[in-house]
Amino acid sequence: MTSPAPVTTNSGLKVLSLMVTKEGKIERKMPNLSPQAQLNNTLLEALCPGIKVASVSVTPEPLDQVERAKVESTLSRFALDGTEYRLIGASGSAKNGKYYAVDARYERPLAARFSDWPQAAVTYFGILVSPCMVRMQIPNGRVTVVPDHELGTNDCRGWLRKSIFDRLGLPANRFYQFRLAFAQTQAKGSFKIMTDEVADALDTDVILPVSSVKPEYKGPSKLIAWLTGEARTFAGEMILGIREYSRPLAFESSYTVVQHAPEDSFELEIKPHALAQTAKLKDLLEYRDYTGLFELLGISETQRPLVDEMPAGDDEATSVERTVLEGVLKADPTGFLIQHPWVNNQLERILARWAFKVCTAGGFEMPAFALADDGYLLLHNGQVYSGSDWMPQDRSINALATNLGLVVRYPVRMKEDLLPYTKIPPTEARQLLANELTRQGCPGAEALAAKVTSEQLELEGTFLLHSRTAAKNGGDYDFDFVCVVEGDRFPRFVEHRFQYKGKGSVEKTKAKKARSPWWNLPQVAVGAMGNQIGTITDLMTQCLAAGRDDCHRELVEQLQLALDQLKHGVTPDQDKIRAIREQIKQTPAAQWLRAKRLRSLKDLPERVEGPATDRIGGMYNLVRKELTDFFSNRMPVSQFRGLVQGYEFSQEMVDECRRVNRAWALTIQAGIEKKKVLIAGVQEAEAAFESGKDNKELRSKLLHTLCQARAALASYDQQWQEEIRSLIWFVRTWAARKEDNRMGWLQALHTIVCGTKNDQASGALPFYAFPNELLKAIVERTGGRPVQLAAPKVCEGVVEMDEEGRCFLVETVMGEGGQSYSKMTFLMAVTPDGKVVYDGGRVQWVHPFTCSAGTGEIRNGKLEVPGTRQLPQVAPPVKPM
Repeated sequence: MTSPAPVTTNSGLKVLSLMVTKEGKIERKMPNLSPQAQLNNTLLEALCPGIKVASVSVTPEPLDQVERAKVESTLSRFALDGTEYRLIGASGSAKNGKYYAVDARYERPLAARFSDWPQAAVTYFGILVSPCMVRMQIPNGRVTVVPDHELGTNDCRGWLRKSIFDRLGLPANRFYQFRLAFAQTQAKGSFKIMTDEVADALDTDVILPVSSVKPEYKGPSKLIAWLTGEARTFAGEMILGIREYSRPLAFESSYTVVQHAPEDSFELEIKPHALAQTAKLKDLLEYRDYTGLFELLGISETQRPLVDEMPAGDDEATSVERTVLEGVLKADPTGFLIQHPWVNNQLERILARWAFKVCTAGGFEMPAFALADDGYLLLHNGQVYSGSDWMPQDRSINALATNLGLVVRYPVRMKEDLLPYTKIPPTEARQLLANELTRQGCPGAEALAAKVTSEQLELEGTFLLHSRTAAKNGGDYDFDFVCVVEGDRFPRFVEHRFQYKGKGSVEKTKAKKARSPWWNLPQVAVGAMGNQIGTITDLMTQCLAAGRDDCHRELVEQLQLALDQLKHGVTPDQDKIRAIREQIKQTPAAQWLRAKRLRSLKDLPERVEGPATDRIGGMYNLVRKELTDFFSNRMPVSQFRGLVQGYEFSQEMVDECRRVNRAWALTIQAGIEKKKVLIAGVQEAEAAFESGKDNKELRSKLLHTLCQARAALASYDQQWQEEIRSLIWFVRTWAARKEDNRMGWLQALHTIVCGTKNDQASGALPFYAFPNELLKAIVERTGGRPVQLAAPKVCEGVVEMDEEGRCFLVETVMGEGGQSYSKMTFLMAVTPDGKVVYDGGRVQWVHPFTCSAGTGEIRNGKLEVPGTRQLPQVAPPVKPM
């Protein structure tokens, strides 16, 4: 094959952040400068150079007929800053009302990639905007699409040529999540690596199962000697991205798992572990072992939030925040910084989350893996041998020491989802594969089996299951994550599940997808909104806590419908869900669920009431009393003024830091004030509903108003967290380009931050802007040990802020003729009256000038006005010192 283009590891699209209100109005949101939000290293960027992209959120409030029509109309087409945008699709967040729009020139080419099929664009556009670790454009690539299980493929799992893989610079002997664009379609799933010899024999670079291609590829068919059916082939340019590779992980336990444990496991395995964790916490704090503390609290590189159907919505802390926090505690031998407002806030939030997990789930970790299959593909003596799903359905190939266990895939719908398995030891795995090869008439099967097992089955960070077994709890090989309840740690739990016969599995709903005309895309997109997964899961937990297994089983099917809603157009039965909720209200159970999102340990109730069937409630009451408010002492940020001393800084540096601090403070304050208004709106709507609920004519309208008010508050809670993250990345990007005298910049910023008269100020800015410099200052002032943090990757460009409070992202851009020029993108501005605006289209910042009546002309990109020599334009920001 022709040598591929260089590999791309850091490239991104600038994305506008917008919101559509229920009135159909477009509003700007704070720009998010994080690499993830700016679509770092995506297929879309390679397919459509120069494309303009907007991320558009729709209010989740219940919409009446007119409001929905206005929202759909706005989504279909809108103009911003002189650019016409068209709705194009969504990622997995469509159910949360988040979509993508692109400039109009790319609508038709992208629509064609999804066969002008709105449902496909809403479901699978995420393939093109998934951030990738590495990306490669291959000018002359070859793709072979085969039926699932042919040539050793499986559900969403294919093969990649080794010589292509070698150019990506990724660790070998892993499982790889991929995104691929070729022809007029795209694909997603996972790869194993095939040798160049077998790839040459099959005349291909990539082998895909049909289940990976979205939508279906209808290219030319080809008969292949080692294939029982037809293959479809492609030759030409393709774009390959690798999102992730398998590695050892650990997931936290969850009440959705332990609620299925038997009574003896609860009493002798889970509760004792929870109590031991609380005792360990006390010891670690007493001996100031912060490394152990952070491992205990779940802040380590091996732990990660779930990224599949059930994202960790309550996990608000970024990895960088946690790393900075850990660094501060390790660098400070005095322990005084625990009383710093920002440090104290972070510890309180993390401890509250950990305490809830310990009280309701036992606080144990489960080893986690990428779910993989047993497919193999090899060339021997000129013959291709392949196979898949040859291993026993109740067995697994994995690297765990335990021989028995339960496979967990979130969300856990029922006890049957905890799949019992017995491990296949390495020697037995080789013998089983040798038998499979011998059955195909392959000579030298035993030696080949040893090699293939090592290279294609025993991949680091993977857990192998038969596809029929994986499907029992909704798994496939599109890089699903699973974790394991180990038999040697929880023998009673595991043995109970092995003995439990169950009532049968509930598998994914493979309904035929609806197909609408392309012009119905806005209607399809809005129709996809409505994420009920979390609420149904919580209601299922309430059913079990109330001893209503019958209601729980009915909800299992409704949860699966909610999971399949976006892909297969099915919807949960709202009447059935509502009826079950009314029944459960009669027996209040699982009251501890209300503590799930509390941000401070002192806010977690000391005790919850519930029926005897609420076993998790009983464990909560037992464990909660062992936890006290460990971080109650807090001092105002002004008490930390002396922490950073002895560096040179100028008045100009102080002035710029003051402007950044003002933008930060006003944005925070605006969010707090808006939330107060929304809370008042909910209270008013609740009072109106209570007073008028017996009026049949008014009840429906009052209930609609109440639902809208509650949804608006819930929506803003999520939007507020997004805005805080955007603000943090704005500060990081601004600080990252202060390459000279960074300690001086830190002291200038620290001086401003600690000079506040507000006792409630958190003092967060220096931790986000100059974390390594702050750690250096802490070590100098306290005599602690040096700690170095990895700096977060920020987007290209410089954030500059002028004296009038306008913030710009200034980038160097290459023109078509090879010349470079500076591009200034408006981010936000703080107006003289103290408001924060994101509308870059305002003209109030153009300074007044005299002119004569007449016709103006645009020359060389500048406006020339009669009667003046001035060229009015938005002035560039003042250069930092």
